[in-house]
Amino acid sequence: MKLASIANNMDFDLDKMYCGAIMRGDIFLAEFGGHEKPVVVLQDAILNERLETIVAADILPHKAGDKIFKNEVLLHAHETGLGKDGICALHKVHTFTRGLMIAKKGELTKEKLNDVYKAMDVNCGRFRD
Repeated sequence: MKLASIANNMDFDLDKMYCGAIMRGDIFLAEFGGHEKPVVVLQDAILNERLETIVAADILPHKAGDKIFKNEVLLHAHETGLGKDGICALHKVHTFTRGLMIAKKGELTKEKLNDVYKAMDVNCGRFRD
């Protein structure tokens, strides 16, 4: 869908919107409920290109000693571009309109993205299949 048709159907600040390619494994700041939150993009790049929406998981703050569950992935500061460690929470998945994606901060390596897939499988119960 063309950006112009997206803009006609949605209410957002075009100056604040990220207009580049959005790939699976990218780390973004997205606007959610009036504030910015870091997220990991889960949706395939082709869908990101063609749909008005992006599917992403929250990145929560991580403090030393915090327990990391099987449906979460520890993301170190150097992996995220956020300047601090975080936890990719696969139990907190959201669909955002493209206009709420504000700024790309980094991208996960293939290895770390595979860890995210495994955690997603746990969250969805695929480990029982």
